[in-house]
Amino acid sequence: MLFVQNVNGDQTAFKADNVQITDTLGQYPTLSFTFVETPENEVAAQMMIPFTIIEVPENKQRYRIVTNNPVSLGKVKQYSVTAIHIAKDLHNKYVDERLENTQSLKACLDLLIKDTQMKYVLHDNFDNYAFSEGFGGGYADDLLMQNLASDFGFEFYFDNYTIHIQKKLGTKESFLFIDNANVSKISYNEDYSTITTYIKGQAKPIVQETSDETSSGSSSGGSWGWPFPSVGEGSFMQAQRFGYDGGFRPNSFHDGLDFGSVDHPGSEVHAVHGGKVIIKSYMGGLGNYVVIHSDDGYNIVYQEAFSSMSNIRVNVGDVVKTGDIIGYRNTDHLHIGITKVDFNTAVGKSFTNDGTWLNPQEIIRNGIANNNSESSVDQPTETVEEDKPTEYEIHSEYLSPLVEKAHWPKVEAEPITDDNITDENTLTNKLKASIHDYPDIEYTLDYANFKYNSVKFNNDIKVGNYGWLRDRFGIDVEVRINSYTWYPQNKQADTVTFGNKRFDPVEWQVRNQKAFERNKKLGETLRNQIVKVQGNMISQDKWNSKFNEINNSFINSNKEILKQFEDINTRLDSIEKTGKEEGGSDGTSEP
Repeated sequence: MLFVQNVNGDQTAFKADNVQITDTLGQYPTLSFTFVETPENEVAAQMMIPFTIIEVPENKQRYRIVTNNPVSLGKVKQYSVTAIHIAKDLHNKYVDERLENTQSLKACLDLLIKDTQMKYVLHDNFDNYAFSEGFGGGYADDLLMQNLASDFGFEFYFDNYTIHIQKKLGTKESFLFIDNANVSKISYNEDYSTITTYIKGQAKPIVQETSDETSSGSSSGGSWGWPFPSVGEGSFMQAQRFGYDGGFRPNSFHDGLDFGSVDHPGSEVHAVHGGKVIIKSYMGGLGNYVVIHSDDGYNIVYQEAFSSMSNIRVNVGDVVKTGDIIGYRNTDHLHIGITKVDFNTAVGKSFTNDGTWLNPQEIIRNGIANNNSESSVDQPTETVEEDKPTEYEIHSEYLSPLVEKAHWPKVEAEPITDDNITDENTLTNKLKASIHDYPDIEYTLDYANFKYNSVKFNNDIKVGNYGWLRDRFGIDVEVRINSYTWYPQNKQADTVTFGNKRFDPVEWQVRNQKAFERNKKLGETLRNQIVKVQGNMISQDKWNSKFNEINNSFINSNKEILKQFEDINTRLDSIEKTGKEEGGSDGTSEP
């Protein structure tokens, strides 16, 4: 039985089948079920419309429908429905405001839940965080899960409209699963391809003095160019152009110019105008992006082209010239937007055609035309000091202990640069947390009896809890529940998935020692088998020798008997011919 409530507040109960709930660490819980449109379910079937809420009585959590698939079964229909936890309503809010400089977690959360039904509970204390580029300018749930969680270092779970925030979810020693005792099978998969054992980083940029001298076409502005010089301006479809896009976006407005990988091939993204990098960040809807500000007042954003921050090769504080490579496109297009308004303010008007965003195609084209006209006239030049890359005051590195203790090779991770860190210990701790010196391991229980059983351990199954697995080889491994799929109203086996486990050097030493001992034992067993076979072979040789001896003796005996028969036959033949036996004087034969 489930409960349904539509947007009008109407409620009813209905009978559902195959009710399945999946809770996953760091994600929204999901619900799926089926039901048949019987007379008792007819009202519920009519309420399967957008924004309808489903409540599960077993956990008292609420979920909002996202897909509904009715299929005809003759006179009735069968509905297959999926829903996402009600906390997903956070995505309904886009946060235009921004908080600058150092902020508390509470201030950031207050900004996210403002004018929503959401609440939050902080179960731990958290230090303030210094935002180099401010906080805000994105969907509330993206800011919570992708920004705050990593910046402040917390985990979370939802209880309907309440967000519970802790430094670490779960409790220790919460479960014990033993293969062939209270679980039927433990399976696991280990992926070693992501292991790194060495990382270096830098922090606290050194403020450099800048010269006031400028020249025509300088790195602070001046000349213009296309991001893919080998193609030039190229051609654009309507949906790629600035302005009216044909109805593809909100208000049918596109605030920039899209350079597709088909009509504008190439991976190197070149600066279309000189300036200073003021923002390098991630934002929902923009992806990884970079903003360059020029002396002539333009803020130019390069977005949607970089699947990883590492594809952007410039950093905040860098000064670039027109034509410099700022990154490498590895998606299907590059979006360029140009505005003279503060970028964070302009983002809030991404779908508003009020003059905030300017037409990049016209600006670049006209700028290039002006470049050519200016080049035909002798221009006075000034000596400008060559731009220098940003230098950092703090440098640190971290080498995994597994390199020495487990004899793993030195595998370098991508270096880290953090403008917000101001001391070496903090940087080193971040490097330690960023290294991936362990395999990606996922354990799964195909079947588990979660109730009190013969193992005499009452298992507490919650996402985030820690416990122990013992496989059929008697190896104990401490793991953490990463995902839990359960069936509150069906007699069906629940499934537990355990996330990555960071093994320490002792674990790998134990593994290597066990492998050595098993290999040694296998060698001894193999040697004993060889000796046994060889012994059998020796026994067989002795038997063959004895058999040959007996056989030869039998053959020799037969030869003697045959010779005696031959002698008798010869003497009989002589008697028949002479009437008496040869050699007898009186005609009698000798016995």
